[in-house]
Amino acid sequence: MAKILVIDDSRLVAHVAKTILQKRGHMVTLAGDGEQGIAALAQDRPDLILLDLIMPGLDGYAVCERIKKNAETAETPIIMLTSKAESADKVRGLEAGASDYVTKPFDEGELVARVNTHLRIRELYESVQEKNRELSALNRQLQDLANRDGLTGLFNHRYFQEALSKDFQRSIRYHESLSCVLCDIDFFKKFNDTYGHPVGDVVLKSLGRIIDGSLRETDLAARYGGEEFALILYHTPGQAAAMVAERLRQAVETCEVVAGNLVLKVTVSVGVATFPHPEIPNHKILVECADKALYKAKKQGRNRVVTYESIEKELKEEAAKAAESACQEAS
Repeated sequence: MAKILVIDDSRLVAHVAKTILQKRGHMVTLAGDGEQGIAALAQDRPDLILLDLIMPGLDGYAVCERIKKNAETAETPIIMLTSKAESADKVRGLEAGASDYVTKPFDEGELVARVNTHLRIRELYESVQEKNRELSALNRQLQDLANRDGLTGLFNHRYFQEALSKDFQRSIRYHESLSCVLCDIDFFKKFNDTYGHPVGDVVLKSLGRIIDGSLRETDLAARYGGEEFALILYHTPGQAAAMVAERLRQAVETCEVVAGNLVLKVTVSVGVATFPHPEIPNHKILVECADKALYKAKKQGRNRVVTYESIEKELKEEAAKAAESACQEAS
């Protein structure tokens, strides 16, 4: 059973159509002119429209064009009802968006056949649309799985690099801050060597949950590789990024990781780098600077946050000494 709207200023024609279609089990609504038809369309959402072309006021051509311009009603099939036999009138109606036409006075069998045909086409169209929606949803799920780390559920290294590259370009374009945070589980090898890799996996998954729970809506977290994790903090200057990193470090330090009968304490070392910076021209260098800060955090005793800005002078001095030493050896 379908809902059909008949828009015709002739009460006789409209009631004949209604009688024919109701005998086939359809629900039929009548509208006496174009404006009433538009109002009935908005209220009833019919599956098909029978539309008279020649009406006073808003004629069938104008009604058809308005229906097709509205995204919510554009796919509703329209069958023109016309007493004119001229091809030009039929062509004009089809160009306005009608799907088919029936010439008045219409044959009952022809009317029913055309209505059933277009109802079937609409049914098939809606079925295809639903399949497309289901397929799109499955594709999104597959894409999400492809972008995720299987153990922690965080984004993987490849997705992190792609996202950071895009965010870096956006930061340049809109003159906004972008921070990269790298964190590494302290002495992770000891967990694997002492308790086995399954316990190590529990530690990784637990840290993934802590990181995910610490994220703001604008942040992105990934498993960078092994026991190393990475965060992208968009629109976040250096000081704010350091605060986010410190909160994460504290959250890890205060959390107990339960693996079977074991209760483990875990800490992380964290490095932070922020753009804009005169020595950071691209996203790869941003990661390298965060990694240098992470290395310093480990070197300084682990379980701490170090920013690239705080060690920049020290790194330059080390580089200058290394260059000087290389020159002396060369001479």
